[in-house]
Amino acid sequence: MFTVTINSENRKSSYEQFESEFLKICDEHRENDRALVFAFILYDFENEHIGKVLEDPHYWLSLNSISGNYLTVFSLHYKAADMKEKFMEMIKQRMDQDVHKEFNMIPTDQNPSLETNQFIQKYFGKDFKIKYPSVLFFQVKNDVVSDSRLIQLDQEGIEASFLELKKYIKIAAEALHKVNRENKYNVDELFSLVEQSVSGQRQKIQIKKGIKTVTSIADLAATVTGLNPS
Repeated sequence: MFTVTINSENRKSSYEQFESEFLKICDEHRENDRALVFAFILYDFENEHIGKVLEDPHYWLSLNSISGNYLTVFSLHYKAADMKEKFMEMIKQRMDQDVHKEFNMIPTDQNPSLETNQFIQKYFGKDFKIKYPSVLFFQVKNDVVSDSRLIQLDQEGIEASFLELKKYIKIAAEALHKVNRENKYNVDELFSLVEQSVSGQRQKIQIKKGIKTVTSIADLAATVTGLNPS
């Protein structure tokens, strides 16, 4: 697990440095046998349950243990307490300037999705469509992001969200478990193992959801064949 705190006081040595050295970090993790494939946990303020999972040291350590030396899982994180303090200061400043100004004048660009969107578009392409919350599995090859697979997260409760994240990270790590480290530069094949595993898990979940809503064999067949694996 690799957490980057965006609103750190020492911003230059955290987010900005990470943004400029992102591909280098991935290459170093592969070279030093810390990872074979990579992932991003993507969320914003509307997905507070994901933020709480990542803030909890027990959940974080569990995910870190599961990802092991198979996956490096990145997340761009805001310290909630620091953001709350900043919001309150902004509200006070605006009210001191004009008592008629409303609370909704807090700028929306304080949402962490702003930096996340910019970062993902920089490395994954301007046309890349992000869905929040989600896990973005990816591979790096020849100093570029070579493959990716976005898996949307559906659960909203804290415990349920942790279990959902855990399931996808675990199945990805298990897909890489038997890989000989001599093959760590076969990046296309390694990503294919992960992509097939997480996509298969996603499809199983959607099929289970579909079965709960169908009422006939014909409906079931239509549900299974018509599912979107994204």
